[in-house]
Amino acid sequence: MLKKAGITFCYIYQERISDLDSKLSTFSLSEQITAIKTKNGPVYELLKERGALLKKNYEERENLAKLLILMSKVKDPDVKYKLNEALKKGEIKEIIHLKGQNKEFDRELYEKIAAIFNRLGISASISADGEILSSRPPVKGEVPFVIANKKVWVSAEAADKLIVNISNIEKLSPHLQWKNAQKQIMELSENEEKEFAELQKKYLALLKEQDEILKSFKEEESLIVKVS
Repeated sequence: MLKKAGITFCYIYQERISDLDSKLSTFSLSEQITAIKTKNGPVYELLKERGALLKKNYEERENLAKLLILMSKVKDPDVKYKLNEALKKGEIKEIIHLKGQNKEFDRELYEKIAAIFNRLGISASISADGEILSSRPPVKGEVPFVIANKKVWVSAEAADKLIVNISNIEKLSPHLQWKNAQKQIMELSENEEKEFAELQKKYLALLKEQDEILKSFKEEESLIVKVS
């Protein structure tokens, strides 16, 4: 499925994990079990680091999937290779000339790739002319939020709007829930019905506003759906 979609599978800190696997292979299974039980010593430190890196990959599996899909869209093979290597190393060691051999390149695509690199903890930013990817942190990075138990990312510009939107929803929600509970057990008066309808209207408007703020992130989510 991945090859058919043109996706090269790799993951965060792949080189370091391979190095740790190689080092751990020199120790017997019993030595590794003992290290886990005692939680001490060089073998335990290797296992602990490996476990932390694997956990990082698991926790960031959605961002990793998005990144692999976006990188599969890079046309220049040399640029694609360097991006894959940066992911495997967990850092951009040398600047990457994004233009490569192509006279035209997709700046928007590379900006998305840089944004997800930063989400994964790999410092990345695009130069002013859009032609170079470096390890410099972005001037205005994305801001994470947790909405309905899901982590979402928005631009720094949209963050303030989302904070206000979430605050307004949190203030309105209890009133709407109370009115809804009343409606289930008693008949509301005409004025109460109007008040309930108005609360619903305001709540739906806030949800619509939130959808608009999260539009870019939700479009990004569709990447995984299209490939899966």
